[in-house]
Amino acid sequence: MINFEQAYIEELALHKIHVGDESSVYSESVVEVNSELSPWILKYLLGSVNTPEFHAIDRETEDSPFELIHSVFNEEDAFLALSQKITKRLERVSDDSRILPGECILAKINDLLIDDELVQALVICKVESKDQFLKVIKAQNEFTLEHVEGLLIGKVDKIAIILNTETETGFKVLIKDTTSAFSEAMFWKSDFLKLRQRQGDTYAQTKAYINTTKSFIKDRLEKVYDIDKTDEAAILNRSKDFFEHIHDFDSDTYAEKVFMDDNVTELFESYKKDQETEKNIQFDDQFQVSQAAVKNYSRVFKSVIKLDKNFHIYVHGDRNLIEKGTDEMGRKFYRIFYEDER
Repeated sequence: MINFEQAYIEELALHKIHVGDESSVYSESVVEVNSELSPWILKYLLGSVNTPEFHAIDRETEDSPFELIHSVFNEEDAFLALSQKITKRLERVSDDSRILPGECILAKINDLLIDDELVQALVICKVESKDQFLKVIKAQNEFTLEHVEGLLIGKVDKIAIILNTETETGFKVLIKDTTSAFSEAMFWKSDFLKLRQRQGDTYAQTKAYINTTKSFIKDRLEKVYDIDKTDEAAILNRSKDFFEHIHDFDSDTYAEKVFMDDNVTELFESYKKDQETEKNIQFDDQFQVSQAAVKNYSRVFKSVIKLDKNFHIYVHGDRNLIEKGTDEMGRKFYRIFYEDER
């Protein structure tokens, strides 16, 4: 999705952030990037970001970084000073004891090709972990090994690619965060970058409906209705079938085809409103389905019935081909109907 074959680094700065008692170190000069080093830096910063989901910086929220980012694109000869301000902002919001220290790399990159658009970008990367390497050193006809610590190409901890386009609505922003803990991940996305859902993003809409349907079953439906794993599988399979075969999404049609019950539909609509408030998710009633999102989040549709420690049943299809019951001895069972054995 990101083509950086013709891209070049206009300016790059690197600063060191400490969390705790140690002082951070802010470089007083930009990093010199020669033609030999540039392709490797570009590959490190951009090579592992492949999600097509765009976000936007919330211009209206308190303490928004929008003006800082806007200045990077529009003020000449101010990159170093602005990179220091952005890094100090990152340090300021890194007040959680679980947030790690590390280097902050900032790069202004020109001629990135994204979605057939040639754009300028500001890349902000926080390095929290490094890899260990053995370097082979040759001196005349002898070889020695030296231990070095460095950055593994294609592996980044946290990164934001802010494109200098759609300025009025908060730029287009791609992010990646390898942090698994929810609170730490939200620090990068919400506290530091102040991102919101980008309006009209079909990937985000498709992803939101897929994930919300799954969480709705667990968080709301199971608590109101007496449903079992086979009922859950049936709903998820109808959702999967809908997204795989419908180009233009309509929320009323989706609810009718997937939930097949007016009371459940009403419960789902209520759950969506709660999600909008709690997680700042915007649900559109109509949009074009993103097949990239359907593919990337296909794991959500999988339903697994775990039976004690003996069996797992993976339900992918017709709910009518599996029956649940109890025999005369009180033992629970599932009866499965099929045509072909593979």
